[in-house]
Amino acid sequence: MLILPFEGAEQTLPIDHYLWQGVERPVARATLALRADGLHCCFEVEEADPYTTVFTQQEPMLMVCQDSAVELFLAFADSADNANFTPQLEHCLYLNIEINSAGICYAKHGHSRKGRTAFTPAEIAALQIKATKSASSWSVSLVVPRDFIARLAGYDALSSGNTFALNLYKISETKEHEHYVAYNPVDVPNPNFHLPEFFALTKVE
Repeated sequence: MLILPFEGAEQTLPIDHYLWQGVERPVARATLALRADGLHCCFEVEEADPYTTVFTQQEPMLMVCQDSAVELFLAFADSADNANFTPQLEHCLYLNIEINSAGICYAKHGHSRKGRTAFTPAEIAALQIKATKSASSWSVSLVVPRDFIARLAGYDALSSGNTFALNLYKISETKEHEHYVAYNPVDVPNPNFHLPEFFALTKVE
């Protein structure tokens, strides 16, 4: 189980499980920290020329998984009594937040892969997304607001003692650059990141 101390030290996690078919193997990692305002996440990718086609945040959102993108998926129990939380599709709230190298976001929340609710422009702005590039790498940082998660979950899911689940991904579905990389392994035969049962259980301390 991953332990995230509230207002404690950052945790750096390797995104190094290369899954399914892929023609590229970018090196990626993410740093997580829980602060009073929410879950802070910073992705770093060693990729000199990330494939990017979407440069403008617009409504409705454009999908960015064809681009070189990073993804944060979160799952929360439907009850504050979550000591024995087991994330499963249809039986937990989950959020997918996908961001390309230009900082353009595609994000939804719900209980299944279909029929989820898109983040509003204001909710995307509240993520405080920042993208930076250098000659050999790029990074994306964001903050998932604590009050936003509490509103969706119905309780303060990021408070000390709670358990939730997460996974972190690096992706491009474009055939010339195709790759699927995860922090926690996803043991299915075909590409699918929308499977909370493969998220890593995470305890807030």
